[in-house]
Amino acid sequence: MLRIFKYLFLLMPAFGFGQQYTLNGSIFNEAGETLPYATAVFLDPSDSTFLYFGISNLEGSFEIKNVKQGHYLLQVAFLGYETYYKSVEVPLQNGSKLGTIVLKERNLDLAGVNIVGERVPMRIKKDTLEFDAGAFKTRPGDVAEDLLKKLPGVEVDRAGNIKALGENVNQVMVDGKEFFGNDPKVATKNLPADALDKVQVIDKKSEESEFTGIDDGQRNKAVNLVLKEDKKDGIFGDIEAGLGTDDHYKGAAKVYRFSDKTQFAALGMLNNINQYGFSFNDYLNFSGGLSSMVGGGGGQITIGGDGSLPINFGQPVTGLTTSGAGGLNFSVSKTKLNRVFLSYMINGNEKKLEELTNTQNFTEQGIYRQTQESFSKENKYAHNVNFGLRRRIDSTQNLILNAKLSFNNGKSPGNSSSMSYYNDTLVNSLLQNTSYFSDRITSNAGASYQKKFNANRSVFKLRANLELSKTSTDDLFDNQTRYYNPPSNLAYQQYQNDVSSKLNYSATASFIQNVRYFTVEPNFQYGQSFESISREQGIPVIPEVIIDSLSPDFTKNHNWIKPAISIRRDTEKTNLMLGLALQNGSIKNSLWDDEPVVEKYLALLPSMNWELEYRTGKRISVYYDTRINTPAIQLMQPVSDYRNPLFINYGNRDLESEYIHNLSANWLIFDQFSSTSVFSNVNASYTKNKINWERNIDQQLVQTMKPVNVSDDYVIEGGLDFSTPIRKLGIKTNVRINEKYNRGINIINGVSNINKNLTHRFSLRFDNRKKDKWDVATGAAVEIANSWYSVQESLDNKYFNFSWFSEIAFSPNDSWSYSAVADITNYSAESFDSPISVPLISAEVSYNFLKNKRGELSLNLFDLLDKNTNILRVGEMNYLMEKQSNSIGRYVMLSFKYRLNKFGGKGGGIEIEFDN
Repeated sequence: MLRIFKYLFLLMPAFGFGQQYTLNGSIFNEAGETLPYATAVFLDPSDSTFLYFGISNLEGSFEIKNVKQGHYLLQVAFLGYETYYKSVEVPLQNGSKLGTIVLKERNLDLAGVNIVGERVPMRIKKDTLEFDAGAFKTRPGDVAEDLLKKLPGVEVDRAGNIKALGENVNQVMVDGKEFFGNDPKVATKNLPADALDKVQVIDKKSEESEFTGIDDGQRNKAVNLVLKEDKKDGIFGDIEAGLGTDDHYKGAAKVYRFSDKTQFAALGMLNNINQYGFSFNDYLNFSGGLSSMVGGGGGQITIGGDGSLPINFGQPVTGLTTSGAGGLNFSVSKTKLNRVFLSYMINGNEKKLEELTNTQNFTEQGIYRQTQESFSKENKYAHNVNFGLRRRIDSTQNLILNAKLSFNNGKSPGNSSSMSYYNDTLVNSLLQNTSYFSDRITSNAGASYQKKFNANRSVFKLRANLELSKTSTDDLFDNQTRYYNPPSNLAYQQYQNDVSSKLNYSATASFIQNVRYFTVEPNFQYGQSFESISREQGIPVIPEVIIDSLSPDFTKNHNWIKPAISIRRDTEKTNLMLGLALQNGSIKNSLWDDEPVVEKYLALLPSMNWELEYRTGKRISVYYDTRINTPAIQLMQPVSDYRNPLFINYGNRDLESEYIHNLSANWLIFDQFSSTSVFSNVNASYTKNKINWERNIDQQLVQTMKPVNVSDDYVIEGGLDFSTPIRKLGIKTNVRINEKYNRGINIINGVSNINKNLTHRFSLRFDNRKKDKWDVATGAAVEIANSWYSVQESLDNKYFNFSWFSEIAFSPNDSWSYSAVADITNYSAESFDSPISVPLISAEVSYNFLKNKRGELSLNLFDLLDKNTNILRVGEMNYLMEKQSNSIGRYVMLSFKYRLNKFGGKGGGIEIEFDN
């Protein structure tokens, strides 16, 4: 099977072979003036879908490269002018010349010709690149993400992350409005491609800048999905259900109702095949948000690390998961500038997780290793409500309001067994049974008000933010610990119940004044934060026995003021901002009724942003900022946590705040004529008073952890992302290179360990360009990690991972489609026990039938070789860790989807009616 896949992808370049031609011409208006950035497109005459394109340069000249022999419809378009059409037979009789094309202004009627449903594949409108969705072929059942993959200058990776014109897309709107909050993938992975009229790629300014007309330098690459008019007058969506081997199943339903003033969507899904909700954020909601993901199995705690989350890269999810999700999105617009929107989403899952963890721990004396086997059965639920209001009070006043409320509930009974060895001698073992319950409610709200006056040269802004949260956890644990030298046993059962709360609020007042060529903005910020943890720990007998020394009441209060000023200078090509702030704060923590510990700080916080667009699509930017990071209350609580008797944690009341400097430089090139993009970046950070760990390991291999401030921490990271089409081969290629170096300090048995990590990542990907019937992609990635430890240079190590993937899809017509995906990951043996290779191969065949292709029958074969395994290897601080987790294995599933909207009607195209 693997050999077949490799042969298929070796043949991929053949898709583009054959005689090809480069054609050129010039575009002018009737006054003889050049028309730069006009689009010249070859369309398929049968349905007017997009085939080849070129864009005119500043001299009005354009090229359309690598055109195959055949008959085409040439379309030339420019905003404000009548669209030009000409039938073209390639090869041309006069060589490569398409000649000079003169466009007429829009107000000049074409006598005797009425163009109905005109389709221009691409338009350039200042800061917006607009695509006509109907000019790109899609299949019944395709979603917006499938359409985006076909657009020039737009890339979508395997996890659905979008890059447009070389930049990451962080916001996707529907008809210019928010859709299920700010998660872009909810729209792209759920809205049907057939419902879209246009796709707009926008350099979106902040909402405040759009109102005030004063550029604050903030830009956000956004995508706006514009719906077809007929989709705004009815209900559309789909319903899907599937059954598979080993009692696997899935079900989903999506219903949409849009109009010019209202937006409604309802989504629902349920399955037991490890597919979470509608987007990546659902994965976080299951876990209670990013904060709950800090930490690790086997008693490991991570403060730093790169923070990468495997699911964000499309990798399999650990464990065996049954999950369900549902959501409602509603928006009402009284006018374009006045709207209110509300969304609700619920997620739930049950996960059975088995893990085998092997850890090598480094000390000054040598290496000891731990093995742990664990099993847990998690049940988690998350409710999220998003609310927003946009209110244009009048031409001089604007109000923006956003709010979010979330509730998380979970329980996780489990058991584990671990053993620790020193020089192959068993030192200790632990059997542990736990039962964990949690409830968390979080709410936050933000409001912004702007007032313009003095002929719009002056703006007053007021912002306010409020955050409230409360978390309750009940933890029951039963530990049986055995030590072998000298022999002893320790067994105890205890409970630990925590109630933590948090209140944050801040307000900022600023005044913006245009002064000739500059914009000056003084502002003043005030904020306070109140946090508390109340713990009750004891022995679960009747009546319960509370251990007072382990049951603290601990509070942390932080208040600050921050006056600041910034000066901006904006021109057509450059943006420059210089800022300076002075933050004065006080942090007070209290344990029971003891004397509070107070930290006062005064920090100067400079900042700078500079951006130069030296040519169209070519930009250099430099950013520098500084900030204060206060220690989390969980790190400050100075009471021991004995839930794992081999891994005991203490907080540190005397922790000081971190002072962080960040510097980044970026270079972006996007050539719209060749669809070539280059994005390179260098990021560096320096942290003073870095919070890291002090770790003590005794002769029984019991670890005691305490957070401490170390002098500093350095991180330097650089990357290159290069994408370009190879037109003669009919493929697109993407190369990514990333280098990261980190120098940190942690303390092991009183000795400072300087830990240096250097990580190299390289990936290469190829896609075919023309995806009418074939959609092929293949690529490989290599990661090499090196670690150096000052406690013992002989412990320096490195490990090597290699992965390869291939995807192939074939759609010979609107009825049938075939696809297959192969992933092979190889983990080297260096620094670990043995090399591991994980092949994962899946395939699917789909058949569309019924009237207008409203029905779809699919047969899915997952993990054909039954080799699915989840591996995680980490080198950090003073340890190497390998974790193997169970995951879903081979299954076959038959599913049926029914579309509520009509698919398969005639493609739009261009209808030309001639008067008699």
